[in-house]
Order: sequence, then structure tokens, then C-alpha cells
Amino acid sequence: MTNGAQSITREPLGTTEAQFLTKVATRPAFSIGEARQFLKHGKHGPTRQFLERLQRKGWIRRIKSGKFAPIPLSSGEARTPQLHEFIVAMQLVSPATIAYWSALNHHGMTEQVPRTVFVQTNHPVRRPPSEALGISFKIVSVRAKKYFGIERDWINEQPFSVTDKEKTIIDGLDLPKYVGEVGEIAKALPQSWEDLNEDKLRAYAFKIGNTAAGKRLGFLMETLGLGSPEALRKVLSLAPGFSLLDPTLPRKGKHSRRWGLLINADVGG
Repeated sequence: MTNGAQSITREPLGTTEAQFLTKVATRPAFSIGEARQFLKHGKHGPTRQFLERLQRKGWIRRIKSGKFAPIPLSSGEARTPQLHEFIVAMQLVSPATIAYWSALNHHGMTEQVPRTVFVQTNHPVRRPPSEALGISFKIVSVRAKKYFGIERDWINEQPFSVTDKEKTIIDGLDLPKYVGEVGEIAKALPQSWEDLNEDKLRAYAFKIGNTAAGKRLGFLMETLGLGSPEALRKVLSLAPGFSLLDPTLPRKGKHSRRWGLLINADVGG
């Protein structure tokens, strides 16, 4: 089939193939089970061979084992699915939520554009995919009780899940290595403070269950002159000992007894 505007040449389709592609064309992706239902194949039917043939002809691409995406004519000679990286992420694991550095960028709280898409899920993932359709992904598994603060957004009329602004901040303080460093949160807080709900931020700092995240938030708020650090201290149970302000950096610097932190990063103020 040829599209004059794009000069696309693909192997011709049989009747069943054309009917199948019409059914899946409006979906961002489909599973082998869904394909089996569309084709009315039994469990041991030739579904895999059918899909392999469509992929060889250039009409679909495998996202991961058992998951495929249709390739529209508008894809041009590259013959790749026209899916935003966040929509691809939703197909890699379930449940899936855009988080950490990717969410920080999505919410306009950093100018840094991560080369990897960070995805959070609420269970261990055996052999998590690190690449799909030429995009790099980092699947971060957290305990179920840390999987909250999620909202729905849309790209090209397709839905995806993303941590809300407050949870994105707390996640970054819980696991700073997935936002680059604590310094990224230190830059994000003052520029987005008016858009943040301080009550929600305090509640999330408690709910995340990592006292180090609360310590880091309190220190940053106090250092940067934001909100009410004292109100935060009242809801937190600060564990004894000294946590690192930034666990991605060497263990050296001054101690803050007030916040129980080893200040090993310059965060301004």
C-alpha cells in the first residue's frame, strides 16, 4: 500500500489482515489476548504467527512480549507507532504511573529533559523492560503504601497516569537518585511553591513512610524560606540519627541537629 504524501510502501494485506488492522487502528496498543479475541482464534490458534506476519510486513511493532502497537500510514518511512513515550510507558507494566524526573518535567518544575522515562509501579517487576520502540525506560517498583498521589492526564486524546505535583516532590525526596539529585527539588520548590498545596505536601511527607524524605523537605522549606517548617515538624516523627540530605553525594558536610541531616549538598537559600 502506498501513501503518496509519505511515499510509504508496505507489503499488501489480506482480507483478514485488513479487517484486523481496522479494529486495532484506534488503540494505542493491543495484547496478544485481545488479538486472539478479534481473530476468534482458540488458545492454540495461529495468533502469534498472524502477528509476526503483520510485523514483518511493517504494519505493527512489538512493544514488549505479548504487546503490540499498530503503525499508521502517517508514520512515514520510519514505520514506527505514533505514540508519545508516556503512552508507551502505560503498556509496559500495570499499574503504571509517570513519576520522578519525568513527572517533574511534565509539571514544568524543571527545565531538564530526562533521556529516560521514569515509571512507578506498586509491585516488584521481574525483568522490567528498559527499552521499547527506541525509548529508554526506568521502572521503579515501590511498596503499595507508597503508591498514591496519582492523577490522570491526556496526550493526543490518550490517557496516562502521572504523580501529582506534591507527590512528585515527595518522591524526589524519598528517592533523589531518580530526579538527578536533591538539588533539582531545591530548584523546583521555590519556582512552583504557589502552585503546591502545602497541606497535601505535609500529608504526603508523613504518608510516604520515609522519615528522611520529611527531614529533607523540612530543611529545604526552612532554608528556602517557604511555608511553615514548624507545621511540618508537628506531623513528622523524626527518627534519631543523621540522614544524608542527598544520598547520591559523598557522606561529608555539616550536621543539622534540628533536622537530623548531614548537609552534604549546597541547596542555596
